[in-house]
Amino acid sequence: MTIFIPVLWVCINAHCEFMQQRGFYTNEEECREEVRQQKQKMRDRAEMSEGELTQLEGTCIDATVDKNLRAKGEQ
Repeated sequence: MTIFIPVLWVCINAHCEFMQQRGFYTNEEECREEVRQQKQKMRDRAEMSEGELTQLEGTCIDATVDKNLRAKGEQ
């Protein structure tokens, strides 16, 4: 099974961070829409705080996982 994880790279006022959602999507288009929405939220936050948004990139990282594997610690 392939999953898609939304990731952003953002720099505001010379402070840069990667941001990753805890969840994931099984549909790439849904992931892309989430990235688009999160990028807009970051633009809005920068504008509200009068911060300088110098970098804003986003993508969906795809990963193939074995759906039969259980989460660590799950019995």
